[in-house]
Amino acid sequence: MKEKISSNGWLLIDKPEGIESFGVIRKLKFRYSFHKIGFAGTLDPLASGLLLIGVNKATKKIPNVHNEKKSYIVEIRFGAATNTLDSEGRFSKMKPISHSISDRTHYLKNFIGTYQQKIPNFSAHKSKGKNFYELARRNEIIEERYKEVSVSSLKILYSNNTHMGVELNCQTGFYVRAFAQDLAISLGDIGYASMIKRLKIGAFTLNQAIPYEKILDFSSINDLHSHLIAI
Repeated sequence: MKEKISSNGWLLIDKPEGIESFGVIRKLKFRYSFHKIGFAGTLDPLASGLLLIGVNKATKKIPNVHNEKKSYIVEIRFGAATNTLDSEGRFSKMKPISHSISDRTHYLKNFIGTYQQKIPNFSAHKSKGKNFYELARRNEIIEERYKEVSVSSLKILYSNNTHMGVELNCQTGFYVRAFAQDLAISLGDIGYASMIKRLKIGAFTLNQAIPYEKILDFSSINDLHSHLIAI
């Protein structure tokens, strides 16, 4: 019988690519026993980085933390598009790149501030009780919907002919995948998010996080207790 985790607090995990946030929760529940467990801010299988997990009484604080500002690194691949706006999907289009690298700094500035962002078809947004991604997988027509998003800063980390890395700070609800496509379109090209990594949620940072594999390999329940950050 599994020992129940009795402590309350935050567990910071460095999630790898290839598993979604719900998958991490399922694995933790299989390995350990909790009164309650949940996470703040979904990471798709493609996305890696900081996954903030609330354990026991900390789950009550998840809505507050979820609304905190978040930081990401996104790598944009220009000259190709996918149906999911990231590298998980199938290629839907390819074309020669027509913009210059120097154009990117100018157009990037247009995405700082508050604006209306188109909600991706492959998202958990609902229409008539169905998730967008369910409708998209059945090739059903999805009515275009937009939501107000806010970006406080954007910084180019590297840039070459086909790829660009950007560090961004945004409010909750921002679709990083959609940003990659929107920037490419503003440049007169196409593009998708080839990599996404979350660096920060509010005061919690990726530097504080424990590798996902290490969490599952703890030799005792005390190891997990010792890594919980108090509420």
